[in-house]
Amino acid sequence: MRASFAPELRMPSSPRTPPAGGAFSRRFTTYTGLFFDTFDANSAWIRETATVRLPPLTGVGGVIISGHVQVHPEARGVETAAPGLRLSVNGRRVGGLTAPTAGPWEVRIALPSQETVELGLDLTGVSLTNFLAWLGRTTGLGAWQRFRTQNKNRQLRITTIATDAGEVIFDFSRRDAPYSSDYARRHARLGLNIVGFLTAELGLGESARCMVRAADAARIPAALVPLKLNCKNRLGDQTYATRLQDENPHGVNVVHLDPPASRDIDHHHGKGFRAGKYNIGYFAWELPEFPDAWVPAFDYYDEIWCPSDFSAAAIGLKSPLPVLTMPHAIEFVPPAGAGGALRAKFNLPPGHFLFLTLFDLNSYSARKNPRAVIDAFRQSGLAGKGAALVLKVQNVIGNEADFAALQASVRDLPGTVLTTETLSRADIYALEQACDCFVSLHRSEGFGLAVAECMFLGKPVISTDWSATAEFVTRDNGCPVRAKLLTLEQNHGPYAKGSIWADPDPAQAAEYMRALFADRTLAARLGAAAKETIATRFAPAVIGARYRRRLESIATF
Repeated sequence: MRASFAPELRMPSSPRTPPAGGAFSRRFTTYTGLFFDTFDANSAWIRETATVRLPPLTGVGGVIISGHVQVHPEARGVETAAPGLRLSVNGRRVGGLTAPTAGPWEVRIALPSQETVELGLDLTGVSLTNFLAWLGRTTGLGAWQRFRTQNKNRQLRITTIATDAGEVIFDFSRRDAPYSSDYARRHARLGLNIVGFLTAELGLGESARCMVRAADAARIPAALVPLKLNCKNRLGDQTYATRLQDENPHGVNVVHLDPPASRDIDHHHGKGFRAGKYNIGYFAWELPEFPDAWVPAFDYYDEIWCPSDFSAAAIGLKSPLPVLTMPHAIEFVPPAGAGGALRAKFNLPPGHFLFLTLFDLNSYSARKNPRAVIDAFRQSGLAGKGAALVLKVQNVIGNEADFAALQASVRDLPGTVLTTETLSRADIYALEQACDCFVSLHRSEGFGLAVAECMFLGKPVISTDWSATAEFVTRDNGCPVRAKLLTLEQNHGPYAKGSIWADPDPAQAAEYMRALFADRTLAARLGAAAKETIATRFAPAVIGARYRRRLESIATF
């Protein structure tokens, strides 16, 4: 019987080279020809020639190369004298050392004012001993074997490369990490190309706008690039219209879109859009299992950011790339005007305690689960008794069957307001401000923008105690609703049969509704705690500081 073997699993090699074997590479700097040995553990040596591509050196007029000559105890005869050193910048000779003697040395060289600077280091006076080393390797004859260790060359040591102001760029005494991370962070050219549906009235669009707020708060230069891919929602948000541009000048792209659409970026923006950039995909996925069919989307990126730990955990299990949590920044100017005026604007009943829920039918109503909110309000017994339910629905066109079912389900609830008008972000905030409590009995969320927005406005929230919202809605600042987990028995858009999501308990949500309606002090206390949570954890300056730290780290890669 012929044996059968599984094919060998080959992983793609990393573009990064550790500082061993004479070569080192990172995204912004590389070197070749510099080696470490045990003769002098705090420096490097050159076999014959070395090159160093320096990182971007804005404002740096020159560098200082430092080292020393260390007499090798096994060098004798033609090996005794230390070699000289010839230095070049981008192929042009700029200086060096001639017949150096034992002890420290230092060479200062001027640099041209250009983006890429390659420093050349060539030993002189080693032609004969290098030839004898070659003979030893190729012939195997004993007479030449002692030259193979190149003891003459090892006597000229390189310890640091620093700026003319004394900032160390390379420290070869740190052989595991010779490139200075401190230097890279201090001089990182921070900047983001924020790429997304920046004018679209949908969650993906708000995701990109949240990032703009955080970058601005952290004073990170940001280029706002509208995605050229098709978007089904209205492109009516003009918050950042004057800042939109097609160019992506910064070194890092962050692209806000659904993972499968990643394959269309090059088609619509050109292959040069991603070339030479550090590309980050910003993904918000709502279930614990990331779809296998979407794994090829990782091919277009170097890293993935997510708005929640829940999303990051799901994506991280399938991703070959780093996956980091970078939450949405939540802050906006609170709507002006008294509550009565805001209610009149939306034809909301005055004097009632209003429970609000809102959702986009394009986001699949099965996941948003508005029927559970309706059921909870029905069980609360508050309809027609001083409380009312407000349902804000978007994108009815194309989802007529879902909307018709929604209408039918509220006919027995007097005072219910069902609005389908497409609202600007300012009007969404005004509607949230006009109501007393926000209810989201979702089956799963990748973040929960509306929940966080209402908390920012100081509103108590009733929310499913599972997935991303469970990361910031607690019993101390809101009303988390217990839920059991269900297995999907059919597909719901991208949410496949066999996946897991939550089934929140309408009865407990109804209890919360009655408690908040009866105890306005409780509602106010929870609302104040909710506002504090958002200000502490999701303020633009807080999130922007996370961006800055990560961008500084990327600069060291």
